[in-house]
Amino acid sequence: MQYQSALPQRRSIAGEIADSLRIAIVSADIGPNEPIRQDHIARRFDASHAPVREALRQLAAEGLVVHAVNRGTRAAPLEHDEAIEVGELRGKIEPDLARLAAGRFGSDDADRARREIARMADAGDDIATLMEANKAFHDAIYAPAGKPLATALAGQLRARYARYLGYVWRKTGHARVSSDEHAELLDMLVAGDGKAAAGFLSAHIWATTDAILPLLD
Repeated sequence: MQYQSALPQRRSIAGEIADSLRIAIVSADIGPNEPIRQDHIARRFDASHAPVREALRQLAAEGLVVHAVNRGTRAAPLEHDEAIEVGELRGKIEPDLARLAAGRFGSDDADRARREIARMADAGDDIATLMEANKAFHDAIYAPAGKPLATALAGQLRARYARYLGYVWRKTGHARVSSDEHAELLDMLVAGDGKAAAGFLSAHIWATTDAILPLLD
C-alpha cells in the first residue's frame, strides 16, 4: 500500500490526506475492502488522528470508504449492480455528448485529446497517471458539445466509475485496449462523424463494463 506524501502546503492537512487516499483507492493501490488504519496514516503523514478522521469522513461521504463496528474503516467494496447501473447511465449521456461534439470539433480540441492519449501510452503500469489521462481525455472530447449540465453529470458518473476502472486496469491489460479505442474514437470526432462516434463510444463503455463484471463475481 502506497500513499503520496508530496502534497501542496496550501491544502489543509485533512484535505491532503483525503487527496492521497482518494488516489490510492481509485487506482486500486488500496484494494476493495482493504483495511485503512488510522494509526498507519497518522504516522505516514506525521499528523494527529483528528485530520485523519476528517479525511476519512470526506471519503465516506464520497462512497470511497466504509465504517463498520468492530471492523474499523475499509475501502468500499465494488458492487456488481452499481457497476452495471453506472455503465447504463454513462451509456445514455456520453454517446450523445460525443455526437454533438463531433459537429464542433476543432484542431485545439483534437490536440488536447491527442496529448492525453499519448500520456496514457507513456504511463505504462502507473495506474494513477492512466486514470488522470483518461479523465482528461473524456473532458476534452465532451467540451465542444456545449452541454455543460450533461457534461457535469457525465463527469460525476465517471468519478463514481473510476475505482471500478482503476481496479480492472490494475488486474488486467484493459488499459491498453481503452487507449487504442480512444484513438479510434478521436478519428471519428475529427472527421465530424457524430453517428459513428456515438455508436463507438456506447460500445466502448459496455466493453469496459463487461471487462469489470467478472472481477466482481
